Formats: sequence, C-alpha cells, structure tokens
Amino acid sequence: MMIMGNKNNPYDSKYALDHKKEDPENHWEFQEILKLHTPSYNDKILEIGSNTGEFCYLLKKKFNVDPVGIDINGSAVSIAKDNYPDLNFQIQDLFNVEGSYDAIYMQHIIEHIENPVNALEKLKDNLNDDGKVILSCPNKWAYPTKLICWIRGERFCYDPTHYHEFNPRSLVKVVTEAGYKPVKLVTRPLAIPFLYRISPRIFYAFPSHLFGGFIFLKIE
Repeated sequence: MMIMGNKNNPYDSKYALDHKKEDPENHWEFQEILKLHTPSYNDKILEIGSNTGEFCYLLKKKFNVDPVGIDINGSAVSIAKDNYPDLNFQIQDLFNVEGSYDAIYMQHIIEHIENPVNALEKLKDNLNDDGKVILSCPNKWAYPTKLICWIRGERFCYDPTHYHEFNPRSLVKVVTEAGYKPVKLVTRPLAIPFLYRISPRIFYAFPSHLFGGFIFLKIE
C-alpha cells in the first residue's frame, strides 16, 4: 500500500506483509475493482501502491497485460520482486511517475495523501486519451461496519497514516475538483451480522447503497 507524508515512516516489511493478499484470485476487493474496469490486451496499466504485488500478478495472469507496480515502501517492492520476478515493480512516488497509461489503479491510497486533489491533477498527465483511474478507500459512512467493530472492541480501518476520511459525496467532490468525471461508484460490503457465515458470496454482493465498508470509484 503506497502512502505519502507520514512522519513516523512505519512502512517496513512487517507493514507490507500485514497488507499482503494471500489469495489474490479470490480476494473480494480485487473482484470489485475489476468489475469497475477490466483491462484489455495490450493496455498499459499502472498500480500505485502495489505493496507485495498480488494485484499486478492477478492482472498479468487473468488479462495478459504487463502492469507496472509502484510503491514507496522499499521492503514491499523487494518482496514483490522476489515473488513475481517477471513483473515490473519500482520504488516510486506518484508525483514522480513518468509515462502514460490506459488505466491507473489506486487501492487504499487516496486517504493517505495530504493533498489528494493535487495528486489526482498530476495523474491526468499520466493518462492516455480515454484513460481511467480506478480507486478505492474506506467509507466514513460505513455505520453498520462501525457498529459491529464497536461491539467487538475494534476500530474500523483506523490507521494513523490516514490524512482523510471519505464518504461517497466527499470523494466525488475531490475527484471533480481535480478535473475528473465520476463514471461509476459503489460501496461494499454492508456488514449484516451472521450473513458472512451463511454465505460469503451474498455478504459481499448484498446491496449496500451508500453505507458499505469501502468505496470503489471509476473516474475519467
């Protein structure tokens, strides 16, 4: 996961491994992201915040593209290179990205950026004509999830490196200010107690309207 501007810099191998996806082909967030935008063959793809490389691996395996993954966590990049030596991973900050891409994926990144409008404006220079940005982040309006976490004595998506909490409305406002047009927004999942035990598939597919745990947004 790529982060920016954290003064304590806790982004080491432990942080990278804590965010590693053990089963990328069945990871529900990856599936939601790919519902918003499915790459085409020969598309140029950039993932910002590639961490230990699972999403780039999935893109290569399922869609036969050659994505570039960048992250400012050097430990995460080293792990990604070791695990997927045939893929391109770089230690890189999004403000220094060069080249142009058909799709840029950002999963749980925008809430870590001090000035997300500036970051998104910069990325417009890295998009080809008709290029897309696909992003996700925790949802501030995830009241059912927050209630369950409160009952369990847990904090929902608390991370001291977050600069922002977004809800669907505030996230759309940020991307609009940066000059983008929102294409599609969904939230998932709506945390209904015990539904996951009955059927994980229904749990993640159940309509959540604006109150699901995470926001998924495609912009152009």
